[in-house]
Amino acid sequence: MLIGLISLAIISLILIVLCFVLYKKLFALQLQLKELLSEKASQSDEKAQTLTDDMSFKTDKDLIITFANDALCQNLGFKKEELIGKSVFGTLMEDSESIKSNVLGYTNKILKKTKIVNNEILLRNSEGQVLVMQCHQRPILNEILECTGISFICKNVSSAKEMQSKLLELSERDIITNALKQEAFFSCLEKDFNRAKRYNQDFALLVIETKDLCRFINQGISFERGDKLLKSIYNLCAEKTENKCTIGRFEKTKFGLILNDYSREKASTLAQEIYEDSKPIIKKLGVDTYNAQMLILSYTERKGFTDTEDNMLERTNRHIKNALRKHQYGVTTSDNDKKISDSPSKYVKD
Repeated sequence: MLIGLISLAIISLILIVLCFVLYKKLFALQLQLKELLSEKASQSDEKAQTLTDDMSFKTDKDLIITFANDALCQNLGFKKEELIGKSVFGTLMEDSESIKSNVLGYTNKILKKTKIVNNEILLRNSEGQVLVMQCHQRPILNEILECTGISFICKNVSSAKEMQSKLLELSERDIITNALKQEAFFSCLEKDFNRAKRYNQDFALLVIETKDLCRFINQGISFERGDKLLKSIYNLCAEKTENKCTIGRFEKTKFGLILNDYSREKASTLAQEIYEDSKPIIKKLGVDTYNAQMLILSYTERKGFTDTEDNMLERTNRHIKNALRKHQYGVTTSDNDKKISDSPSKYVKD
């Protein structure tokens, strides 16, 4: 009898322990379930928010707007009644022949071949500002799979495009002077030269060589002052041309100025002005008057339809090379048989 009671007590104790363990596990499972449900709800909210952020509108076959969601209206500043029933041209897109031709080109593929198209579209907001949109466009089909219109789902990628453009521009710029790097400068020179040649316009090139002066400052004063020299020359050129010409730095110490609509006489005047105005700027860097003249400038114009941008660059480089060899500073051109024009020879004090 006693043994039976003891056995019953042991079994009861074991059951109590098991119940406690099961309760703890059940409690833990409840917590996990709550966390999972909360996470799922959060993901659903995020997904719903993402869907809400997508701007969408629909059109019929004639590109008349039949639907615009809240996100589109909020982001572009329109009221729904300002869009629905109106053509996309003149509302969401510019009403021009070039835009119409481009848009109709890919929308016809959607309407006739029921294709899905992904591309970039320029949409306008209510203030007329143009925004770059990445759009997913698909056909709207009825019960018999006939295309009745087009559905547009768009994301604004203007900021990304602007950032990409800025990064490209920064990558093409010299970090010390902000002038175009050599490759970008030569590319711009070729493009502008060919345009001037095509329309038979005046075109000139001005090159400034700072090699001897850079060597003098870097070795005699400091490299930091040498960098300031390059920056000062760039700033002077930008100021004299009112920031209306393209300035590049190439072969480390040369600056090139692409002068659209410049005659030879106008380029000559600019060269003389830059040379004279550079002297007081260079002297402020701690260079004496005697050595502040060590710049060589050469210019040339476009010579007829057989000329090339490479020939122009070769002419200026040849004049500069000859002047460097003789240590003759100032403005040099082919006008005076490669001699110095209105500028000192070697080291002539002011």
